[in-house]
Amino acid sequence: MTLEKELDYFNQHRDELLKHHAGSFALIVDDEFLGAFTTEAEAYEAGLRRVGNRPLLIKRVAAEDEIVRVPALTLGVLDARSQ
Repeated sequence: MTLEKELDYFNQHRDELLKHHAGSFALIVDDEFLGAFTTEAEAYEAGLRRVGNRPLLIKRVAAEDEIVRVPALTLGVLDARSQ
């Protein structure tokens, strides 16, 4: 599964990340923390510079994971299934 290693790293180090980078966006590639950034865009640009165009995890450092709701999917306005 894509980004599984990165998500595992994030979850294993969440407490440490919270102490130093709460509210920031963590940039993680494989099992390496590449930094914390003010915005997702800054993290993405740094990731491109450091590792190129490859899968990388950018995740807000928070005690609980953010729940994202997409009303258009729930109401059937959009269909997320591949055609």
